[in-house]
Amino acid sequence: MISLFAKEIEVDEDDKATNISLFSIGRPHMRAFHFSWLSFLTAFTGWFAVPPLIATISKDLTLSDADVANANLTSVSATIGARLAVGPLCDRYGPKRVMAALLIMGAISTSLIGLVSSGTGLIIIRFFIGILGATFVPCQFWTTKMFSSNVVGTANALAGGWGNMGGGLTYLIMPQLFNGFALVLPVHLAWRVAFVIPAAMCILVGLLDYFITDDCPQGDWLELRKKNNAAAHSKSTDPIVPVINETFNVPSDTEKVAEKQKDLDTVAPDAADVSSQSQTSETTKKTFASSFFEVLKDFIIVFKDPTVSILMIQYFCTFGLELAVDNVIGTFFRVQFGLDQTTSGMLGSIFGLMNIFSRASGGFFSDWINSVIGNGVVGRILAQQIIIFLEGITLISFSFAAKSSLGAAIAVLVLFSYFVQAGCGTTFSLAPFVNPQHYGLLTGLIGAGGNVGGLVFGYVFKAYAKDYAGAFRTIGIVVLCVSFLSMLTKVQGKMLWMLFTKKSN
Repeated sequence: MISLFAKEIEVDEDDKATNISLFSIGRPHMRAFHFSWLSFLTAFTGWFAVPPLIATISKDLTLSDADVANANLTSVSATIGARLAVGPLCDRYGPKRVMAALLIMGAISTSLIGLVSSGTGLIIIRFFIGILGATFVPCQFWTTKMFSSNVVGTANALAGGWGNMGGGLTYLIMPQLFNGFALVLPVHLAWRVAFVIPAAMCILVGLLDYFITDDCPQGDWLELRKKNNAAAHSKSTDPIVPVINETFNVPSDTEKVAEKQKDLDTVAPDAADVSSQSQTSETTKKTFASSFFEVLKDFIIVFKDPTVSILMIQYFCTFGLELAVDNVIGTFFRVQFGLDQTTSGMLGSIFGLMNIFSRASGGFFSDWINSVIGNGVVGRILAQQIIIFLEGITLISFSFAAKSSLGAAIAVLVLFSYFVQAGCGTTFSLAPFVNPQHYGLLTGLIGAGGNVGGLVFGYVFKAYAKDYAGAFRTIGIVVLCVSFLSMLTKVQGKMLWMLFTKKSN
């Protein structure tokens, strides 16, 4: 039984939480949990701050439909490379530092939207804002390090889902911020000033991440790295020090002493000093080269598993679609039903706000069905198959409802948004079991797959222009086909067909 409202956190032999206490902000487990989703949600308020105000921005800057579509595409494309890079950084520096850095860097770009004066400028600035999308990687990395296997699916899905809810929240708050500033400022200034608020939120949460949270149950990631390095240096086998996956080398104590001595010297170096410095420089070069090849080797190890490619494709069709829809859903209601910016934004927010429970329910469903079936991870693979199949069905249904009436469109929107987001939850309920040793890299790869999906589906919406029904129908058919890739998924030696065999331990 999965407990979401436990009075006290219980831990396993690795100090990971075996239950969840949603009303607690205690360190380290629940505080990390709450800041993981809060950070991701805050990142969304900057990442998708433009689409809710695009009608006003387009009029003020005289943007073409192509400018708007290209800006939407670049906001997603930048995140692909960022997510790939952030995975190894989480392995190296821990999630809280990476999360804080991403939020603060993204805040700078978000605050600069107010200086945009053309379509080209908007496209460029949205590219740099796209770095905020990489916050998903430390979000999932964080919760995976804090929670045990029996609840990690639910924890990951809750954190990811509540973070994704920021897409819907942004559609609610940005029009209201603009309306408020427009009472005292000219329109062309009001929308620009409105972007200061999400930028400030990103900075605030980033600072809180850094100063009041923990990377893992044992504390600070870098401190643990130092202990592990010291233990390895002395050939210690102390079981108390947790092993952290290393993908980079750090300078040895000898190198640090040599560097410090170099700074303290006030006289010209003699021949021995020059020789020593030359050796240190050569060692540093070898260290960086070794680090690069180690990371490359780890990428190859993770990526050569066919299941990783399958999960990337399925996340392509879940989170990727969510990103694409976040960019167009407000415009869909405005164009399809002739609504104003504020009303279309409120209706568009339904899609993102469904994340308050939809993604989490996907994770919960995965944990639950796996506990019922009891055949390794077969239940999680089955959950993935079911949810993504139903996503495809409801997307095709929405393509017909969109041409019917506003009420029908809203009703089916609720259904398809549920399965899109629940599919994200089932994906990351399965992911932690694929390659636990390289989970940072794995998260980055799957997350990047989602962003590639956002880019491709963004092109689909651009190609279909105002024919939203045609775009959703095409995407629905693709998703329906992709759902059957679960039949080929193999995790820990388990495949879906084993559902019909005798249960194994």
